[in-house]
Amino acid sequence: MGRGSCWLLLLGASLFIWIAPLLTPWEENPQILQPARAQAAWVYAWLALFTWLPFQASALGHRMRREGMLEHLRAGGTGRVSQCLQLTAAVMVWMLAIVLIAVIFCVTWTLPKRPEEAQMWITLTLQYAAVFSLCAVPLLLLAVALGTRTAEVIAFMVPTALLAVGLFGFAWLAPILGGADSSPLQSLWLALPHYHLADLTPRLVFKMGPLSSADFLGIAGILGLQGAALSILGLCLFRVRS
Repeated sequence: MGRGSCWLLLLGASLFIWIAPLLTPWEENPQILQPARAQAAWVYAWLALFTWLPFQASALGHRMRREGMLEHLRAGGTGRVSQCLQLTAAVMVWMLAIVLIAVIFCVTWTLPKRPEEAQMWITLTLQYAAVFSLCAVPLLLLAVALGTRTAEVIAFMVPTALLAVGLFGFAWLAPILGGADSSPLQSLWLALPHYHLADLTPRLVFKMGPLSSADFLGIAGILGLQGAALSILGLCLFRVRS
């Protein structure tokens, strides 16, 4: 909490959410300002997950291992898994703070006036926060673990590349792998991260309402299983010796 960049991250979230929608032609149609603010809130959260959050996670893991703090903690009785989870939690706190800011903005300044629409808006916002967290936490744990074993740049780029593939790459890979007749290609498609399922921004912008219970549980289950696999991989890669 003593790092100034942490507080600048939160300040930047508030400024981005407030200023970015003003760049749209909202004066011609004031109704677009409300969904634009909601969109800006979650766009900032994704940008942070692409940049600041994995960088801090990789740098923290690399620094703690290089300075011998992990060996010191292990000698004091703190196990590898506990150390990895604690380092991840140190960065995860700021991820949750960004999510909380996005949720607060969505359920206050951008909340629809009609009670029935407001209830659906709140439900969708909470769903978004849940699936986003399911994406973010395993990636941060992987960044921390790779930081203890490789250089900071590599530890930063690997989770960022996974996020990019899962969020944007599906549009190019789906016709090739998803519709292939070959079982290995289909298995590869299933094994790829499907973070695009967690991007509910269009549902907020166009007020499409929350996901059904079955769809939400299905998406949460897919992201949870993929997150568990990444977390197990990260715990296996976590290195204590300096």
